[in-house]
Order: sequence, then structure tokens, then C-alpha cells
Amino acid sequence: MPLNISKVGKILKTLNRVHTTSEFNSTLPVKITVKQELSPIRYLIDLGKKEIETKSNYPLIVGKKYFAQLKEFNTKIQISNLREIPKIAEMLEKIEFKDKIIHFTKQETLHHLANANNKLEFVFYTNILLALNEKIHHLIINEKKKALMQYKYQKNRVKFYALFNHLGEIEGEITTDTLSIYSPYDATLNLINRYAHKLNLKLILTKKEVKPFVNFENNLLNIKA
Repeated sequence: MPLNISKVGKILKTLNRVHTTSEFNSTLPVKITVKQELSPIRYLIDLGKKEIETKSNYPLIVGKKYFAQLKEFNTKIQISNLREIPKIAEMLEKIEFKDKIIHFTKQETLHHLANANNKLEFVFYTNILLALNEKIHHLIINEKKKALMQYKYQKNRVKFYALFNHLGEIEGEITTDTLSIYSPYDATLNLINRYAHKLNLKLILTKKEVKPFVNFENNLLNIKA
């Protein structure tokens, strides 16, 4: 199968569906919002529709959103492996998309920019347009849980960064016959490995830190042209 946008989109769509299986792994990273600092190591956090008290030896910022792993010890919840959720994820949650899969070409991005309904959409599409100038493309899967991929071509491979609700952030690269994936979470790598047969590529998994190729700015004054 040629290395093209269809193959990239298929991989993103498959990965986005992994965490919806009946064998969902509760050790996967979850999104939390810090609501209140109760003491130097105790916090009130928003976990979906629930507010719970938790302990963290890592100092948290009230109002910030994080990916984290939760563990229960003696009826108490402890959080670990915290990583601040990038701004692009917060924007993605608030914008409505019509199509199931969106690949932002320059022409389509300019169209969305001209028809933006609010400042958030205008800033979002401006960031995508600026990224295109750096040859970084964006692909969005608009299903029950949204997913986003940033990718760039390098000779016979595609390097990518992707963001999921429960798999968290991953990086990697795709060739015509291999898929390499990097994640800071063992649980994410283990779950992807269990569904490797759905990806139809030789899978190489590595634990390491990841970050977006482009982390969107909320303030247009901070965007470099």
C-alpha cells in the first residue's frame, strides 16, 4: 500500500478506536482538571463528571488540565505520571466539525478561516495555516472521541504526533511496512501492541517522552508568522 494520506488516516482511525473496546485498560492515562489545592500535596480534581480528592507529590497548578494515571490505595486515589495537556487539545474539544475525517489542505484551511464563527475557530485555523507553511499537516478524526494527528513527510516515511482522549499523546513514524510508536505510558504501548494485527504493519514500540510538532497559541500576538 503506498505511503499516502489514506494510509495515515486509516492508522489514526484505528488507534482512536482501540480504547473503546470492551477490554478497556483502566491504567491508561485520563484527563483531569485541578479544581483546588487543599494542602501542599492534596488536591481536588475534576475527573469527568466527578470531583475527587487526590494526592500528588508533583506540584499542580489550579485550573490546569493534565494527562495522568490514577491508582487506588486503601480507598484513596493517587495520581502519577502527570503531563500537562497541550493547548491544541483544549481547542479541539471546543470546536465542532461536520465530517468524520478532516485533512486540512491549504485551500480548505483558508475556507474555514474565512468562515470562522468565533475567535477560537479563527485562532485554531490560523495555527493550522501557519503549520502548513512549515510543511506540518493536520488530520482530525471526528468520532465519539476526537483525535488529532500532526504529520510531516521525510523521504519515504511520515513522522507524526497524535493526541487521543485515553491513549494520551504519542509520536512515531510510518514507512511502507512499519509503524513505530513512542509514548511515555507503558499501558498505552501495551494496549496498542494487543491490537497490532488491526494496523497491518510491523509494529515497533518505544517508551519515551513526546511533544507536539506545533503547540497552538491562544493569543494571536504570540503566533510567529
